[in-house]
Amino acid sequence: MLVERYARLVHAVPVRHGLTPAEVDDVGQEVFLALAQNLHDIDDPERLPGWLVTTARRLSWRTIQRRRQEETIDVHESPAVDSGKLTPIVSAMPTPDDLLQTWSRQEALGQGLSRLQPRCRDLLTLLFLDANEPSYDDISAQLDLPKGSIGPTRNRCLQQLRTILEGLGISTSD
Repeated sequence: MLVERYARLVHAVPVRHGLTPAEVDDVGQEVFLALAQNLHDIDDPERLPGWLVTTARRLSWRTIQRRRQEETIDVHESPAVDSGKLTPIVSAMPTPDDLLQTWSRQEALGQGLSRLQPRCRDLLTLLFLDANEPSYDDISAQLDLPKGSIGPTRNRCLQQLRTILEGLGISTSD
């Protein structure tokens, strides 16, 4: 149950660090293994998301360090060489607070979607969350919904979702 609930939060950390999908999966497994081994030490369940983010961040850094140690850099052929020095690549890494806020918003969205009528939930999921990005024709066929009514139905469903989220105390202004 903990893995199911926090998997997206944990996997977001190594993704933001630029790890490969295989490395992301490895970090996720290591984080949840560490959780299983240290669950008895976690006194405050409210702090669990922060613990998971910190652990994922540390394991991501270790993975990056390990990868760097394994890579051999040919200084003469590297395009990132300037006068014999490597040019650092700088990317903005999200803070643990940013990750927790993102996770909280995703969790709230999941709660809001679960409270919608199935037809609205299915429509919004297909429109906004389906990785295959189905066309209106596909959505129409799958939901047995006239193609011309998808837009108006989407708007009604989004309004219902806003109302649900506001009822949960979630700001929908963003």
